[in-house]
Amino acid sequence: MNEEQKWAFELDGYILLKGLLGAQAAANATPATLAENPDLLAAIDQLAGGQLPLWYRAAYDGTEGKDQEFHTTQFVLDRPSRRLTEEGQWANDLTVDELRRLGYDTTSRPDQVCVWGLRALWAVDDSCVVVCPASHKANVQPPPSMARAEELGATERVQLSAGDCLLAVATTLLGAAAPAGSLQECVFCDTSRYPGKPDADGPRVPEASWLDELTPERRALVAGPPRGFGHDGQPLTNEQQLEPSLLSVNMRPDAPIHEEVWFWDIRGYLVLPGVMDREWLAQCSEALDSPFAEANRRPVELSPSVVGEYPDYEGCSQTIAPAKGTRCTEERVSQTWTHPSPFSDGFRRMIDNPIVNARLKWMIDPGFSMTTCYTIVSRNGAAGQHLHGGWFYGAGHTYSFRNGQPRTEQVNIGWLLQDVETATGDGGLMLVPGSHKARLPLPLPRQTSCDLPQVKHMQGVAGTVIMYTGTTTHGVRSWRNPHRERRFVNTKAGPNIRRDPV
Repeated sequence: MNEEQKWAFELDGYILLKGLLGAQAAANATPATLAENPDLLAAIDQLAGGQLPLWYRAAYDGTEGKDQEFHTTQFVLDRPSRRLTEEGQWANDLTVDELRRLGYDTTSRPDQVCVWGLRALWAVDDSCVVVCPASHKANVQPPPSMARAEELGATERVQLSAGDCLLAVATTLLGAAAPAGSLQECVFCDTSRYPGKPDADGPRVPEASWLDELTPERRALVAGPPRGFGHDGQPLTNEQQLEPSLLSVNMRPDAPIHEEVWFWDIRGYLVLPGVMDREWLAQCSEALDSPFAEANRRPVELSPSVVGEYPDYEGCSQTIAPAKGTRCTEERVSQTWTHPSPFSDGFRRMIDNPIVNARLKWMIDPGFSMTTCYTIVSRNGAAGQHLHGGWFYGAGHTYSFRNGQPRTEQVNIGWLLQDVETATGDGGLMLVPGSHKARLPLPLPRQTSCDLPQVKHMQGVAGTVIMYTGTTTHGVRSWRNPHRERRFVNTKAGPNIRRDPV
């Protein structure tokens, strides 16, 4: 496994291992031989092996787990292998105990993949699997059906040929799609996740967890991620820790807000079409076409921080490279909110838009604040920007999930004033879905990392709003449309924290 494959596995929660067996060998293989395939076991060792912290051990065997206590991973078959024949259903057992025992540790160490369970799907013949990338780190229950997850754009279809194996974190949502073909499932679990050592005839599966008997608000308090500190860094009181979140109390699995929170939690962004109507868009466009806005446009010149080792974009990805002879990445109209009326009227409507602010209340906190507003204008040939953002940016760019509710230190809000389409050569915003929880840095230099297949070019019609966390890795594709400019308003929001001056 190379670094790019390891990064992709950690990011998306799965990897496709092509051609581990020939078609005839796959058809004749027994469940035991598939589970013991040496190439599969080698991949498991490379992706999930090593010294892992026993952060949650006390929850299972009664020992006093310590941060510095480590365990050498040993994956064993968790249950008898089975054939997946039912199409359109998650293969995962979504009980609380299953999610905790076979889950993915995102808290112990920031630079290490901590996997407790793995699921291997062998294609006995040509098959198709629906997989939900980044769902192995989910803090929110998924929509009730696979079909609904597909409608939300949260899934990908992966085609498998006979002899291929899809290896995934056990909690990564996946299932057979039509035509399903024939898939053999093997589930592995690290031995540290069992109460004591495995029995002589194999590991024993714990009985149904008492957590399944709790109300949603009680479960959020005892089964959620570690909690105990507020936005200001101060420890929460017992009363604050015991206060159930509004999300856990009021969210139903079939409610729209639940689906949005789930999508936001696993992907790190949210697309809201039709927020701005024609009148509002025209108001902003007229302001940008005015002599006042033209006089306040400031070109952003190429700099070493943008191009790095490629001062002339030679050897740099063409995804972000400018047209030949162009030295400008974009033009900015800063702090559009502060301009005199009527040039600011359309932009000030972005401060208190009820559609956006309803999301900010659960993304950040009911006491959020809007922090900035600037407009980006890119002409034909303008350069893009390399991928940036991520957990390594430190304070102010964190994402967590506390007491049943997301907590985001910064939300970027992109307002599309013009259509953005790939077919017309448009560039614009690109994101790496799920990267707000990434534990590993980008595997390629930042000037070429935008060519990775996990990078998503965000499209949308004028009036669409794209919200994404400050830790979601993002960049800008170069603009290639001679008929219209890129017009993109960027506002930001964060917690309304009172900080004493230094």
